[in-house]
Amino acid sequence: MTGAAAPQLKDGQALDRLSEQAERWARGYKHIDDETKLRADFDAKFRHEASQLAARCTQPARRFGVKDWILAVLLWLIIAGGVLMASIFLMQPDVTWFWIFVAVAVVIFVLGVVLVYRDTTSTARAEKRLHDKTEWLLGASLRTAESVVRERRAKRS
Repeated sequence: MTGAAAPQLKDGQALDRLSEQAERWARGYKHIDDETKLRADFDAKFRHEASQLAARCTQPARRFGVKDWILAVLLWLIIAGGVLMASIFLMQPDVTWFWIFVAVAVVIFVLGVVLVYRDTTSTARAEKRLHDKTEWLLGASLRTAESVVRERRAKRS
């Protein structure tokens, strides 16, 4: 993690915090018969908090440092080498197929390193990860709130 601080929260911790707040909110929510209003009110109340928590547990786009290069190259060398070795031992190819397998292993290695680099440095991908994490937090905590509201509705009946 060169050049950027690690996320301050784990995903589970962020989800626990938001779910606890959603549960407390749902225990006092007044319009328990209107699901649409519940969802709208929930979104209005918790979207900002969810985005803040998501920002604290999502790695931003960052520079690809020496440590990242070493780890990416080692990981993808192991994966590509494993594919190559498995292909050679399982299929026992002749010379032509051996070089085809080597080419495929090289393609796997290059694509792997490029994808890791792109995923680490792309601002657009970091924003998408942040948006997805925010929506995930909102969706999971909304289910918690809806569960509490359904329990209240059942007790009332």
